[in-house]
Amino acid sequence: MDYYQIILLGIIQGLTEFLPISSSGHLILIPNLFDYEDQGLAMDAILHLGTLMAIVIYFRDDLSRLVRGLFNRDNDPGYHSLAWHIVWASFPAGIIGLLWGDLIEQELRSPIFVAWNLLFWSFIFLAADRYSSKQETNESDIGQLTLGQVLFIGCAQAIALLPGTSRSGITIAGGLLTKLSPVTAARFSFLLGAPIILAAGCHKAVYYLSDPATPVQLSIPQLGIGLLVSFAVGYISIKLLLGIVSRLGLMPFIVYRVLLAISILIFF
Repeated sequence: MDYYQIILLGIIQGLTEFLPISSSGHLILIPNLFDYEDQGLAMDAILHLGTLMAIVIYFRDDLSRLVRGLFNRDNDPGYHSLAWHIVWASFPAGIIGLLWGDLIEQELRSPIFVAWNLLFWSFIFLAADRYSSKQETNESDIGQLTLGQVLFIGCAQAIALLPGTSRSGITIAGGLLTKLSPVTAARFSFLLGAPIILAAGCHKAVYYLSDPATPVQLSIPQLGIGLLVSFAVGYISIKLLLGIVSRLGLMPFIVYRVLLAISILIFF
């Protein structure tokens, strides 16, 4: 694997992990479109770590309050409840990932499946975007989220294991359907996603280390480049997403997803 391929994969991961256009879908498509060899589990794990670092640094204040609130209710009651809500809401995706994650990886890494899934969920995102725009008031205080709202978004997050769905897209849509403001839905999507991104990266790393005979052997400098690129692009993508959804909602991403899906179906 050359450095151009690693940089491209880092850019794709950094952009698509947070923008609602499906990171797994793009990482599946890139090898097919450019005739690259599969990047392997080691690179997958390091790219996930880079985007996790972007979340941790960008949302360091919120995450710090959540960690403190997890064990101390008196100082910050709102974030104490929110922290435990996130713990419970992470279970659906975690359980499905453990039970069927490998099956999904093996059986659904198909460009055609990705294309149809991109199309299907684009219409769901459109419906959520329209629903939100018609609400007279939307919740903007992330500390006031109820357990029901969080669990609904958590169950939506579990569906994102299907390539082409987009974890950020479906959790933002879930937030909009529970009457969160677009920016609040996006912020919560990042916070809810941190444990899942960490778990996914760790799972791939453990799987790789237990059986390192992967299709591609990578050096430390190559892994480092992948980490830095996915982190830098991911950090910029967070700012970009928050800015776009505050002004335009999900519509620009829906248009992109539909055009991408049509292009994939024509190409393949």
